Amino acid sequence: MIDSFKFDSLRRHLVTSLVGGVAAFALVACGSSDGVSAPKSGGDHSEYVLPNDRSVGSETAPIVLVEYASVVCPACANWTTTVYPDLKAKYVDTGKVRYVFRPFPTNPRSLADAGHMIALCTGDDKFMANIKYQFERQSQIMAMAQQGKARDAYLNIAKNSGLTDAEFEACLVDENIQKEYDDYIQGAVDIGITGTPAFLVNGEYTKKSPSGKQFFTLESMEEVFLPLLGEDAPAPVSAEEKSE
Repeated sequence: MIDSFKFDSLRRHLVTSLVGGVAAFALVACGSSDGVSAPKSGGDHSEYVLPNDRSVGSETAPIVLVEYASVVCPACANWTTTVYPDLKAKYVDTGKVRYVFRPFPTNPRSLADAGHMIALCTGDDKFMANIKYQFERQSQIMAMAQQGKARDAYLNIAKNSGLTDAEFEACLVDENIQKEYDDYIQGAVDIGITGTPAFLVNGEYTKKSPSGKQFFTLESMEEVFLPLLGEDAPAPVSAEEKSE
């Protein structure tokens, strides 16, 4: 286990930073690294989901898309607001893709940890909504943190999902939640994740599409999805068509 992920250290910097100000804890960058991998197309797809995973979509979908993301990562917020809605409509809502969100912190580490742990404390039925809420208000949260109001920002996030003041305080020092969060982080580190957003397709860490595009846009994801679904890839768009 990596020392910087120990529970006592996590508890100290969460409580200290939210009470006394924002601290920076180096871990990873926001933005995925390069590389190419080949997702699996067969097998029991339940093996790609962890027991505590929160997901959207059919449990029998042929594709499991796992996103490791940080609630303080601007690139993650951008993907959630610009790509995910189309992905959900075209693939998740149609039963083709099961989408799983796993937390992985980036700097400022104290804020990422607080946000992720609060989401985990809200319960399975409110987890995804809480993550979405944090992405939508990311700039506001950062602004409040800069003003020394990080605790107020995260207390508001907790209350928005139905947690009380006391439950908010208890959440930040809950060892079961810390253990779950730590396991997510360690699992990501073990497979070589160094930035967010990072994606797994049917258990394979997928960084680029077959054509070499960064695995971030819906177009690049479809290059990977469609062969797994037994569907034809869309015809390439010509330069003339792009300019129209």
